[in-house]
Amino acid sequence: MKTHMDTATLTTKVQTSQLLSEADRTYWLGNIPRMTELQLKKLEAILNEASDLPWNEEMQHYLSIANKAQATFAR
Repeated sequence: MKTHMDTATLTTKVQTSQLLSEADRTYWLGNIPRMTELQLKKLEAILNEASDLPWNEEMQHYLSIANKAQATFAR
């Protein structure tokens, strides 16, 4: 399905999101071309909301631990 959303901008948001692990980035970047307009809008909304979070050291530490745990369980 052809979409009207600017997927280049969304791709950049996925690549630069502090919320996503490398595995998440790979997943989303691989799926963006197949997503519907509604799915793209939802992903963009999630990434926009995440970019508005106060990314302090505590949040970075928490995400680092969560990403390491996710990588361990993915093996």
